[in-house]
Amino acid sequence: MSEPTVMNSFNNEETNNTSASKESFSKIYLGPNLAGGRLLQSTVFRNELPDYLQPLLDEQPEAAELIVPIAHMAEVQARLTQQGTAEFAAYKKLLGKGN
Repeated sequence: MSEPTVMNSFNNEETNNTSASKESFSKIYLGPNLAGGRLLQSTVFRNELPDYLQPLLDEQPEAAELIVPIAHMAEVQARLTQQGTAEFAAYKKLLGKGN
């Protein structure tokens, strides 16, 4: 499954080694819980994003912006509270409070 297009630079990392890429894929969703339990905050993904998430990510691309490498979790969490950042805007939109 191909990775969704995102606004932040963390999700666009590339590696030359395919097996190293799979091992280092571990990502975490830092957005709010989505209605119906479709995606819960702090869900960790290993190896790849599950196929069942693709319709949700197509419908709410802001959710894809908040699935980030675990290594960058602290940095992204800090930006979630900084007004004017892409992460802040995506989080607010998912809460229904954004543009």
